[in-house]
Amino acid sequence: MNDIIEAISCEKEIIQLKLLNVPKHPKMIAKIFSIFKDEEINVDMISQVTVDDFVQIEITLDQEFQLKLNQAIMKLKDEFKQIQIYQIRKYAKVAVGGKLVETTPGLAAEVFDVLGQANIHFYQITTSKRTISLVIDKENLDQAIQLLKERFHIEEDE
Repeated sequence: MNDIIEAISCEKEIIQLKLLNVPKHPKMIAKIFSIFKDEEINVDMISQVTVDDFVQIEITLDQEFQLKLNQAIMKLKDEFKQIQIYQIRKYAKVAVGGKLVETTPGLAAEVFDVLGQANIHFYQITTSKRTISLVIDKENLDQAIQLLKERFHIEEDE
């Protein structure tokens, strides 16, 4: 697993926004993200799970967007009466990345093992061809970064 992970990054001041009971229709989901766009909110991670006739969407964004997010939430509540909205600020984001992420079987298992062995819970996961990003408790961020650097042999100054 050496040389697969080239960098580890983090963001400490994030908001995780949970939208529950979202109508399971692409036009409705598009409308939600149009509201964020209209408020000029830069959304980072997006996860979606379908539960029966509804969808649960979790996103992360930088806390600098809080005022704009408040406006967006008011619009969402006006547009979608059934949606439940939760903001969580106790989390941070850690990401591991490298050119070989997409071609390395078991890499996610390695990342999860590092965190699991340290009893560091993760609440949201997204992946791309080059990155695995996880939302974890803010209080565990420094430990998670240190453990991931040790496992993947990333030097402190990188």
